[in-house]
Amino acid sequence: MDFKDGDIVVVKDDAAVKPEQRGFKGTIVEMIENGQVRVRNDSTGNDAWFSASDLRHE
Repeated sequence: MDFKDGDIVVVKDDAAVKPEQRGFKGTIVEMIENGQVRVRNDSTGNDAWFSASDLRHE
């Protein structure tokens, strides 16, 4: 799946992340070449890194 900065994404329910991060919704603020994506949470403003394969478009 192709993502770009500014896309609204959600962490998939079956993602290999901490259970509390499933359903995390936010905006992509940075992407790096190894497939990692930094997402800023819409409700808290906190950033977290995820693998692109753990994300889906909102």
